[in-house]
Amino acid sequence: MTKLDAMALFAAVVDCGSFSGAARQLGLPKSTVSQRVAELEQALSLRLLHRTTRKLSLTEAGQLYVDYCRRIVETGQAADAALSRLSGTPAGRLRLTSPEASGRVLLPQLLARFHQRHPHVTVEVILTDAQLDLVTERIDLALRAGRMTDSSFVSRRLGPVRRLLVAAPDYLQRLGEPQTPAELARHALLVHDGAAQWPLRAGTSVHTVVPTAPPHLSNNLGYLQMLALAGEGIAMLPHYLCHDDLAAGRLRIVLEAFPPQDTIYYAIYPSRRHPSAALLALLDFLAEFRFDRLLAGDD
Repeated sequence: MTKLDAMALFAAVVDCGSFSGAARQLGLPKSTVSQRVAELEQALSLRLLHRTTRKLSLTEAGQLYVDYCRRIVETGQAADAALSRLSGTPAGRLRLTSPEASGRVLLPQLLARFHQRHPHVTVEVILTDAQLDLVTERIDLALRAGRMTDSSFVSRRLGPVRRLLVAAPDYLQRLGEPQTPAELARHALLVHDGAAQWPLRAGTSVHTVVPTAPPHLSNNLGYLQMLALAGEGIAMLPHYLCHDDLAAGRLRIVLEAFPPQDTIYYAIYPSRRHPSAALLALLDFLAEFRFDRLLAGDD
């Protein structure tokens, strides 16, 4: 193993937060990763990591060293990207983050097709509802609802997210079915964390519902889906997530005459003078395979 390889491996351990995480990312046994970091420390005559049974932490030398290791890795990735652009063949690794629900439902089928077309591109997917720092976390592409206002990022519109108000049939039987947006005030509303308002379309106008004292809040749409299925209340869910439940009768659309206003999905990436061929290929692929239609819930 070369010194540069060892530096890249050390950076992976720090970024993953553990030997086991780096081992999974690199496809190596955990024991091999631990041994090679120890060999690197021995070669430097410095301890880079504090090791405990619970976690790893950087020493002062490790904090200084990992910054240089990351720069070397990034330089190597930039060189690979430059060569892939020259050859016209997308290659390399991309780190993509997506909300858990849309990533779990939509990305597997899309990225399987993408890999068939571009077998030399590896896409590492991070599913989280947290708004990751794209620069600090070295994220190449983020899929998010809503455009980012930070001018240091580039956003590409993918399409509308069709949303529906849904509830389980037994909940509607027990509490009654609302006929107007105003009647939602007497219902249990299952609210996505941060959604202070529910904008409902009424012809050409928008009626805004403000959920007050909701019995359940979550930043995870999949969790709200499970609560709705359990008869806990009315949820606002994207069509792609509740499509199967609606078809099977496990959920029903509420206030169909007042559908929620669509949000827009974007692909967001840090501004670069020369995006890699792999990133451009993935962006073009998402547009070509109508990610917007999947998000909108078109059959």
